[in-house]
Amino acid sequence: MAHVPGYAKRHRTRAVILDAALAEASERGLHRASVTGIAARANTAVGNLHYHFGSRAELLRATMRKLMMDFFARLAASEEQRAPHSGDFFERHRAGLLAYVEYVRSNPGHIRLVDEIRFLEPELYRQGINAWVDLVSARLRDGIAAGSVRAMTDVEIAAQAHFLVGAHRFLEDLVGDPAHEEEIVDAYLRLVRRGLAAEPEGGHD
Repeated sequence: MAHVPGYAKRHRTRAVILDAALAEASERGLHRASVTGIAARANTAVGNLHYHFGSRAELLRATMRKLMMDFFARLAASEEQRAPHSGDFFERHRAGLLAYVEYVRSNPGHIRLVDEIRFLEPELYRQGINAWVDLVSARLRDGIAAGSVRAMTDVEIAAQAHFLVGAHRFLEDLVGDPAHEEEIVDAYLRLVRRGLAAEPEGGHD
């Protein structure tokens, strides 16, 4: 138990440094983020950064991991707030899209960082995308089980999940006017619903 206070202090210091690194990288880009700038934001010495992370490269990798984890956590929390306990796939997907649009509008620097991660740390980027695809795949399966989504094979579920994740990047270009964001999301969601919604019983004409 005597080691807990020291561990807690190290954990807090690392968290402060990572927050500072994320702010620095969001403003300047990963390739221009400097240890002196990060140290200044964290109100600590440059040597402290090396003590906790070993090198600038490892600090930036940890920053990228933090960005990806924070992104998914914030998206999930916002989605749950907008559509709590909803069993309908399309309601949850709409909530997720609106949460994503809000995140993009509020954190444009983070979105630019994701693009940098794609080229600088492609494996980390793939891990993040795969985690997102797995989440959407699970929700499609839940939607099929609940009857809101039509039946699909595992191959089609995976393909549709990739398409749905990929469409988020197109929405980024449409972010800007909050007054029209829901209208844009609903227009896109109508296409999704037409392709994925289960037909009501006796729905064949």
